[in-house]
Amino acid sequence: MAFRVGEVYAGSSVFLTGGTGFLGKVVIEKLLWSVDDIGNIYMLIRPQKGKSPEERLQTLLKDPLYERLHKHKPKALKKLIPVAGEMMQENLGMSHHDLNLLCNEVSIVIHSAATVKFDEQLRIATEMNVLGTSRIIALCHRMAKLKSIVHVSTAYANCDRPETEEKIYPPPIPPQQFF
Repeated sequence: MAFRVGEVYAGSSVFLTGGTGFLGKVVIEKLLWSVDDIGNIYMLIRPQKGKSPEERLQTLLKDPLYERLHKHKPKALKKLIPVAGEMMQENLGMSHHDLNLLCNEVSIVIHSAATVKFDEQLRIATEMNVLGTSRIIALCHRMAKLKSIVHVSTAYANCDRPETEEKIYPPPIPPQQFF
């Protein structure tokens, strides 16, 4: 059964991690351009280099990728709501207010935040990519309207396989043993 993007996301609010990264920026543009009646897109953005999440969002929106939205659908950009947080902290480092807001409003989660440094320290990569994803799943369990979770994996997922299918593979060791 084929789905159109507009049908799946219509009337839904989205929680997006990794929205300031390469893929996340494209996801934002695609959703705002293609789905007129999408709800808000709540973006987890960490404060960085003295800039608040709001300032980082405004900088992001200056990217040439968003020119056609600025020109043809400027109101759509107002659907982007920055949420201060950090993947490597409990409750994603979000305020109680923001956690409640997401739990009551979001129906689709797109998790694309990860460290993509190929030489990252294993401890940091694990904290960000594995425990961060676990924190996202814990949050999703609290979301009253959740319909879908989309997880974008890093280059290292299933890298030991010559082919990767759309299925869940059993881990080579129990996850708790890994930690």
